[in-house]
Amino acid sequence: MKKRKAVWMLLIVVSMLVTIVAGCSQGSGGSGGAGDSGGDSGSGEKVKLRFIRWSNGPALDKEEQDKIKRFNESHPNIEVQMTLLPWDETFRKIELSLASNDPIDLFYWDVPAYAWYKKGLFKNLQPYFDRDLNMEEYNAELFEPFKFDGKNMYVAPENYQTLTLYYNKTAFDNAGLDYPNADWTWEDVLEAAKKLTIREGNRVTQYGFDATAMGTWWAWMSLSAAQGGKLVEDVHEPTKITLNTPETTAALQFLQDMIYKHKVSPDVATKDSMGLNFQTGKIAMYVGGDWDLGTLREITDFEWDMAPLPKWGEGRATPYFMGGYVMAENTKHPEEAWEFIKWTMTENQKTLANQHSWIAVHNPSREAAEMPDWVPSGYKEARFEWMKDGMIGDIYSIKWREAYDKYMVPMQDEIFINGGSVPDALAKTEREINALLQSK
Repeated sequence: MKKRKAVWMLLIVVSMLVTIVAGCSQGSGGSGGAGDSGGDSGSGEKVKLRFIRWSNGPALDKEEQDKIKRFNESHPNIEVQMTLLPWDETFRKIELSLASNDPIDLFYWDVPAYAWYKKGLFKNLQPYFDRDLNMEEYNAELFEPFKFDGKNMYVAPENYQTLTLYYNKTAFDNAGLDYPNADWTWEDVLEAAKKLTIREGNRVTQYGFDATAMGTWWAWMSLSAAQGGKLVEDVHEPTKITLNTPETTAALQFLQDMIYKHKVSPDVATKDSMGLNFQTGKIAMYVGGDWDLGTLREITDFEWDMAPLPKWGEGRATPYFMGGYVMAENTKHPEEAWEFIKWTMTENQKTLANQHSWIAVHNPSREAAEMPDWVPSGYKEARFEWMKDGMIGDIYSIKWREAYDKYMVPMQDEIFINGGSVPDALAKTEREINALLQSK
């Protein structure tokens, strides 16, 4: 999920320690191919694989534990031993393990791990993909961001996550408005938000939209990208960022105006002081991750639904993210580790698809999944049709993460919290980030 704590600087410091400890002993990242077992699978003894990932809460953790249990039961020669930890602790634990002479075998991917790929600590998975997977059963073009060197897969995707427009159907019915659909533009959202904002004197009792929920770059960039804007040319090693553009200026000005000009969205202070969120029924629309579904499905006070992200004119761009598995370059059991990874991308995809917590990457499994009773009418279109206009919602390099903490967060605060000048904030932040990206 994208709910991450900002621990980048700590990770960078630890990365330096890893380089010192592991520098001379690690492989090149592309050295181990399929068939280079290096383990003891032929000894007849059960191979134990150590696997670390972060906790996502009781419900999702239960699904993870069930997945490991089912794999172990169906593979009597392999035992995956999973450790669940808080997100930031997970990456500290992984980093220290990778620096040892006996590293863990598997871990779950998130963007901080890109620094370890750069140190040659990932197994190149492309030979295994070529040997064992039928890529016609996947949207292989969506996997391209995990080809960190432009040619080879270093992370095995298990699921997608994406953004969607959520709306309060009861509020729309009360206002006599048509529901959002795939043809809606951001102007449609604004016009509906004006009619859905209810005031009693000077007090707003219902806001039409929550623009503050889009105050993070991987959300607001979708409005810029829908116009043809592009923050970086290379999501792996960007050398510059283009923020101060007509497309991004228009996108951020539009969202800021919803708060301060049109007043159809709460500002951050109002939202925090009143405890406002979609679940309270006091916000009629917001853009959020499909990972919000676990919470939203518990709503009983009103009817809600979902729709694809709105278009800007005729264009639409939908950010997506991928979760998946990394094999340590120095694992002693590469074939057994790959057996688990392969199983998560093939046999287990049917179970994953029917659970509806994550979006399965295996097309036949996803398409055959049964729809549970709780899903709203717009579920399939909003959650699955984005693939034709999907754009990766991550930038990987260490410098980008530093740039985000130092410069992008203050810029977003200036625009969304302080109501400052959008052009000025973009121009200043572009200069600052480019100076960092182009520094030695």
